[in-house]
Amino acid sequence: MKEVVIATDSGANLPRQLAQQWEIEIIPLWVQVNDESYRDGVDIQPLEFFRRLKERVQRLRTSQPSLGEFLEFYRRLQEKARSIISIHVTSRYSGVFQAARAAAVELAPYPIEVVDSGTIAMAQGFVVLAAARAAAAGASLAEVVERARAAIPRVDLIAALETLEYAVRGGRLAGAARMLGNLLQVKPLVRVRDNDVGLVGQARSRAKAIQRMMDALSQRVGDAAVHVAILHTGAVEEAQRLKEEILARFRCVEVYIEPVTPVLGVHAGPGALGLAYYVE
Repeated sequence: MKEVVIATDSGANLPRQLAQQWEIEIIPLWVQVNDESYRDGVDIQPLEFFRRLKERVQRLRTSQPSLGEFLEFYRRLQEKARSIISIHVTSRYSGVFQAARAAAVELAPYPIEVVDSGTIAMAQGFVVLAAARAAAAGASLAEVVERARAAIPRVDLIAALETLEYAVRGGRLAGAARMLGNLLQVKPLVRVRDNDVGLVGQARSRAKAIQRMMDALSQRVGDAAVHVAILHTGAVEEAQRLKEEILARFRCVEVYIEPVTPVLGVHAGPGALGLAYYVE
C-alpha cells in the first residue's frame, strides 16, 4: 500500500501518459452538450468536442462531480494508500473544491487533504505533478501537501482566444461582456492565476496575440528552468511551431502539447492557443 495517492480532476488537463506514469487518479468533470451529459475525457474527447463546436451552435454547460461521486472515488483510493491529496480547479469559478472537501469530511478520520490550485488546465497539472513526484520520492502526506502549495505561486496560464463569446456565455469573464462588441475584430488574451480569470489585453492579429503570450512567458521566466504545456483547441500546427520556438528560447525541463479538455474548451471555444507553465 502506498503512503500517499495523488488525486485531481479532469480540469487539470494532464496528458494521459503523465497520469499513468505518476499514478495520478482523475475524477472526471461533467460536460453537457445540448441535452446530453458526458464525463469529461471519458465519454467525450477533445477532437470530437471541437469538431462538434464547429458544426453548429451548441448549448454548453459544465458541472462538478456530485458528493456521491467523490465519496465513491475516494473510497476506491482508500484501498490503494494510507492517505490522499486531492488537488482541484480554482474554487472561485467551480464547485469542485467544495464537493471534494465535503466528501473528505464525511470520510474522516481517514486523511484526505484537499488543495485549491487556484488555477486550471496544465497550470493545475504542474501543481499535481509536483505533488506526484514528491510522493514517488517517499514524502509524507504533509510533505506532499507542502510541495503542492509551494508550486501554486510558481504556475501561470495565459491564452489567446479567437473570441470572448464562449467565456462570457459560460459564465466566465462576465464583467468583460460589455467589451465584447469592441473586441470582435481582435484576439483577446486571458490569464488564469491566483483564483482569478481576467482579460489582460488584446491584439489586432493572431500572430501578435501569440507574440504577446511569448513576451509574458519571457518576462516571468527569464533564465530560470521552466516546465511548459502548450494547450490548443484544434490549432495543432501552431502549437507545434510554438513548441519549437519555446525549446529554442528557454531553459526547458519539459514541454508538452495537449488539446484542451472539453470541460475547459466550453469556455475557451474553438481556435484557442495557450501556455501553462511552472517556473522553478
